[in-house]
Amino acid sequence: MASIVKHKRSDGKLAYRIYFFDHKYHRRTKIIYGNRKTAESIANRIEMEVQDIRNGIKPSPVGKFTIGKLVTQYIKNLFRTEKKESTIKRYNTSLINFLEYFSEDKQIGTLSYADIEHYKAYRLETCTPSGVNIDLRHLRAFLNYCVRMDYIIKSPYQGVKQVKVGKKDVRFLTEAEIEALMAVIKEAEDEDMMDILLFYLNTGARANEILAPRFTWDRVKDNHIELFGKGDKTRRISIKDTLRKILDKRRHLPAPFPYKHDYVYSRIVRKYYPRAGIKNANLHSLRKTAGALLVQEGIDIYQVSRFLGHSSVTVTEKHYADLLEKNYSDISTVLDNAIPRVSEPTPGLRWQVAS
Repeated sequence: MASIVKHKRSDGKLAYRIYFFDHKYHRRTKIIYGNRKTAESIANRIEMEVQDIRNGIKPSPVGKFTIGKLVTQYIKNLFRTEKKESTIKRYNTSLINFLEYFSEDKQIGTLSYADIEHYKAYRLETCTPSGVNIDLRHLRAFLNYCVRMDYIIKSPYQGVKQVKVGKKDVRFLTEAEIEALMAVIKEAEDEDMMDILLFYLNTGARANEILAPRFTWDRVKDNHIELFGKGDKTRRISIKDTLRKILDKRRHLPAPFPYKHDYVYSRIVRKYYPRAGIKNANLHSLRKTAGALLVQEGIDIYQVSRFLGHSSVTVTEKHYADLLEKNYSDISTVLDNAIPRVSEPTPGLRWQVAS
């Protein structure tokens, strides 16, 4: 709460000093020339403005930066992080969509919760719910950055909900599709892509986890490899015969797989998938296939989750719910066959175990 103290001037004129805390809770002072009534009026106005800024009703003094300027600064900052270039491009695309809806000259402090809700509705007119959710996540990250940098006091994103998305079947390759894919790659004598395909299937790696610059020879140990995944998490995959043979014959290269994501995607997804008759699949489908093979082999769901580097076993269960239900059904069949049957009761007698 502001306090007012009479301020002594050398010329003898009347003045008051107002002590108050600004929107960042820093102690400030302001000298007012005039009578106490004027000082009290200005002190009340200062308190109201500070409270409005703290509540996000009014922009802070630094909230006057334009959205266009801050987006440019934010993207430049991302390039100084360890985020992949492809990820930063996706952030940039999302924020360009945001800037196309609002003027680049709009002040960041004037952006409200209602503005973001209107933007969400606008994007849903031309984009899938999943695509809109990606845009919203990137927008939330940008606004959180603005809060951390003190460009705004409170993020207007708070309270905004993601768009509900219907259940989407996990796409993994069937045994016949895997065989067809290997056949067309073998026919093309594309040894590099065959090695990558087998590496994906044997490690369950995400698309970029085995490509340069993320995966280097430093991450290949005597008996295991280290995969650098989401959230800066590292997981280990044991090196068995298939992986060892692939790695041994590629030792002359600067990295096990010194290729860009776009190149691998173009070769496998755009070239070999169509030749093998595979539809609606991408590179990530190979990771899903590795997980599906483990689940179908009856590997414990917790082990599968850890092997794939999922954030929790709940994620694994969600991805492979249908396969797990089949496994549970198979387990029930085993129990049903293992437990002795009970015969129909004879009147006056107890239940008897069937012979």
